Amino acid sequence: MTLAVASSGRALWYLTRGSGTVALLLLTVSVVLGVLEVRRFEGSRWPRFVLDAVHRYASLLAIVFLVVHILTSVLDGFASISLIDAIIPFLGSYRPFWLGLGAVAFDLMIAIAVTSLLRQRIGYRTWRIVHWSAYASWPVALLHTVGTGTDANQAWLLALSALCLAAVIVAVVVRVSRRAGVPPLARGWALGLTGVATVALVAWMPTGPLAKGWARKAGTPLALLTAFARPAAARSSSSGATAVSVPSTSGGAQQVDPAGSFTASLSGSISQQQAPNGLALLRLSLAVGGAGSRQLGVTLEGTPTAGGVSMSSGQVTLGTTDQPSIYRGPVTALNGSQLSARLSAAGAPTLDAKIALANTGAGGGTVQGTLSVAPAQGVR
Repeated sequence: MTLAVASSGRALWYLTRGSGTVALLLLTVSVVLGVLEVRRFEGSRWPRFVLDAVHRYASLLAIVFLVVHILTSVLDGFASISLIDAIIPFLGSYRPFWLGLGAVAFDLMIAIAVTSLLRQRIGYRTWRIVHWSAYASWPVALLHTVGTGTDANQAWLLALSALCLAAVIVAVVVRVSRRAGVPPLARGWALGLTGVATVALVAWMPTGPLAKGWARKAGTPLALLTAFARPAAARSSSSGATAVSVPSTSGGAQQVDPAGSFTASLSGSISQQQAPNGLALLRLSLAVGGAGSRQLGVTLEGTPTAGGVSMSSGQVTLGTTDQPSIYRGPVTALNGSQLSARLSAAGAPTLDAKIALANTGAGGGTVQGTLSVAPAQGVR
């Protein structure tokens, strides 16, 4: 038996974030071109059909990337998100309101795509009314991004969101200011509402997505918060160092490291069996540091492959011989024989564990490797 195990968890995680960001950028391009009425900018360098094509393909690509964003979110498994949650708004258990805004934006964009295909049958007037909903899908998508996205407090995403917001504001101002025949009152309302909405969004961000505890306020399930939170009670008030202890078999405490970090060797056994649901179960029972009582357990579940298991889920435990599951958490990344996990325990800081394994022995039933543990970053 080999340890060749494949995981798409990390790839799905990055693909979800990347495809969502690209979808927002493409939707912004589509909305800006629509607001500006690209036909007005026709010239020798930019013929009308070129501008129309850019507008049309930006919209189509936005839908494609949005579909990728949805599918990878469902397959990733980090949060409990189903395809139904992506279509029917506000029913999900993970940040229901903010995830629901994404479903609203998706539904509006699908309605636009379908009516565009049926334009000859439903008539220009009906198509035009539905087409205007594209402008509503953009602010909804922006709010979904900052409310649900785990990178909402990152400088790069804040900069991209600000750029998208600025582009749409400029487009609205240019459209309203330069279009002939717009009544002064309507022009004033359009510019005023745009300004008020922008100020409100900017003022809300520090108390919303940028504030501590936003994950809980946004509706992140308690199970995820518990698994990924770093308890404040475990921090030291003197130097910031944390004492991470694993109870020993004698009933005392076995000190791991004053800073909550350590690196140790691993040795133990590996076995594979079939689960009742037909999937393969790969179990590893490992002693940490050679002698001593610390134990590490790894359980991987997935589809059997020629070289091992293609993982669909995984769990890691860290403890002692008597109490093997003092720390417990999911496998967060898996690449061949390299595993990462986030482990939590009551009254102790959350830990990030990195495990590197290698088969030994002719039968392939024993395994050795190294374990590196460090305090984890808490969620917002």
